[in-house]
Amino acid sequence: MPPTILICSQDAELYLLLAHILRSEGFEARLAASDDDVADACASAELSAVVLDCAGWPSDVAPLCALLKDSRLPVAALIGENTRAQHLQLIKAGLDEGIARPLSPSKLLAFLHGIGPQSGASTLSNFAGAAEIVFAPHAVVVLGKKVVLAPTEMRILKFLLDRQGQISTRKQLIEAVWSDPHAVENRTVDVHIGRLRKAFAGLRNLRIRTVYGSGYALDTTIDLRMS
Repeated sequence: MPPTILICSQDAELYLLLAHILRSEGFEARLAASDDDVADACASAELSAVVLDCAGWPSDVAPLCALLKDSRLPVAALIGENTRAQHLQLIKAGLDEGIARPLSPSKLLAFLHGIGPQSGASTLSNFAGAAEIVFAPHAVVVLGKKVVLAPTEMRILKFLLDRQGQISTRKQLIEAVWSDPHAVENRTVDVHIGRLRKAFAGLRNLRIRTVYGSGYALDTTIDLRMS
């Protein structure tokens, strides 16, 4: 059975376009045009991800995004010029990916393929023995502790790990992590870093340090064996 993607939109033409694109990539699309439709879909179908069309949605999309994240669903939002103010609210509500309009199908598909099932967890080879970090779908395991992360936080963590101990500016993070850097503000990076810090709050040997006026650096007491 193909993965089902819930499209939350009141634009019938957009839904038909997305349904065609998704079918060509092996996904199945389902339409939700109201909050009640979303609730019905979550209760009656096994969903793989949700795409929120912010334009013209009849209610506040931030609480809807938070509700979907409580259901542990990956969520992307289509952000137009007149809905940019909602972007930070959506990120705080748990949004995984913001995709700027006009819609780029390749960016949407990259998000969907990125959250799809993978053949298995991937281990960073430069971690030694039991002191390893393992990336799995939707989660990372550090020293045996599983931490659920959104795709954007996963990409930020990988970038900081690759530059372990070095300062990464917000501009570097934006260009490395987001498919549309021009649509991302510095504040957006700060919110995602805050979510990463909260996720790793119980791990004393993995810390993201703020370098005021410069950016962020990942510090760790985990013994690294550089390859």
